[in-house]
Amino acid sequence: MLRGPMVPRPPAHAGPSPARAAGLIASLVLALAGPKLASAQTREPVGEDPLGIPGQQNLTLGSGARAFGMGGAFLARADDATAASWNPAGLSYLRAPELSLVGVYNSFTTVENLDNDSLKGSSVDFAAFTWPVGAGEVRGAVQLSYQRAISFDGSRHVDEYGPVFDDEGNEVGSQLIRVDDGVSDGGFDVVALGTGLRFSRHVRAGFTVNRWLTGYGQRIERNLYNLPTNRPRRDFDLDFRPNGWSFNLGLIVSPIDTLNVAAVYKTPFTANVSLDRSRRDYYESAVAPTEITTNDWSSHSVRLDFPSSFGFGLSWRARETLTLSADYTRSDWSHARIRDSFAVRFTPATDEEGNPGQPPPPVFFPELQYPTLTAVPDPDDPDDPALRVGQQDAEQIRAGVEWVLIKGRLKVPLRAGYFNDRQIAGTRSGEAIRFNGVTAGTGLILGALQLDLAWVYEFGEYFVAAEADALQATPKPPIRHALTTNRVYASIIYRFSGRWLP
Repeated sequence: MLRGPMVPRPPAHAGPSPARAAGLIASLVLALAGPKLASAQTREPVGEDPLGIPGQQNLTLGSGARAFGMGGAFLARADDATAASWNPAGLSYLRAPELSLVGVYNSFTTVENLDNDSLKGSSVDFAAFTWPVGAGEVRGAVQLSYQRAISFDGSRHVDEYGPVFDDEGNEVGSQLIRVDDGVSDGGFDVVALGTGLRFSRHVRAGFTVNRWLTGYGQRIERNLYNLPTNRPRRDFDLDFRPNGWSFNLGLIVSPIDTLNVAAVYKTPFTANVSLDRSRRDYYESAVAPTEITTNDWSSHSVRLDFPSSFGFGLSWRARETLTLSADYTRSDWSHARIRDSFAVRFTPATDEEGNPGQPPPPVFFPELQYPTLTAVPDPDDPDDPALRVGQQDAEQIRAGVEWVLIKGRLKVPLRAGYFNDRQIAGTRSGEAIRFNGVTAGTGLILGALQLDLAWVYEFGEYFVAAEADALQATPKPPIRHALTTNRVYASIIYRFSGRWLP
């Protein structure tokens, strides 16, 4: 676990205030990545024990700067060493041994009126070794690969603001009430053994066997300002270690030589999770506390139900140097669950008689939606409010283009793409939220060496009506939610020369 003290933030905004204490809303969907959604959908089951699970994920997505430079529309054009992460049938295009390595830098920023939540971090995204195989007319390749499917590497900062009221109860402004600073490392990693084979001129197929492992550690320091509390600082530690098995199946059909039609299916799976939580609560002062209490709990019985996903793609090579691609993917997040999870509560301070506070038992949750950690809707109860705000299946529409400039042995590809994402959680009224994105990329191919670089930019905003306040003379304006995501991918692929198959 990520333990050890962090330097407290000086309480520059501390002090008494007539502010009405607002309920603290913890962002789960954007704890370490992805968009911060409407607060009605992201409330934590126990108010202030954060579980850092990114919500904006689509398990059909793979890796590689070339693919993301084309908007991620790569299911039918997966013909390099990153193919197994998109469509394992694409491994059948490889004719020589290859080594590949991909790195990524992530930067996420979400805004909810004055509140802001940001994450920055980098990690190794993909690595693989591929070897060609063949028997008779069947040709293809096998590959051993590593992918960080969901990354938690990085540092996070959150500022949350609360209202200021005048003597008559009218809201007259805002002030800082909460600051989170967090660090996290690790991620949901996949080690895969796969193969892709060409069975005829028109049909290619492949599969991978995936072992999910590693997990992540997270530390968050929370400081509260301008609120009537005797616990102005709380530290949360989390260690989340899943492991499980899944399979990817891929198919590419070429009705004509210049057109590929692809289909991919990734199986659902249940991961066993080792979960450790602990917290420290600082009494009276964040800088010089009169007492620091602790509480912790561990369990090896948590289960995580990951969703299935499927995708379809088209790729048309309009000419030798020009390729156009488009994909549609869908992930079954409406059925994703975390079972037998728990949260730890704060331990009270020593009482006036000198009796130390006793750690309360954890709060257990038999089943919650994942990753929003909201209640599971009852399908037999049409009036269940959880049905309206329940998790939705994620959808992605992606399109991209690649144009290669050639001069002698030197090739310089130019890439661009567009994508549209439907988010896992909708608005309070159950409406779907969609964000847009654009990508750009380039590279350098010189003999056996290929270098690629891609930039991915996602953006979007929506407005949620503020809750009505009978005491407020002027209606509150709608609450603005906005997302900005920047990612930079860098890939290197080396192809060994020589004749490897008869």
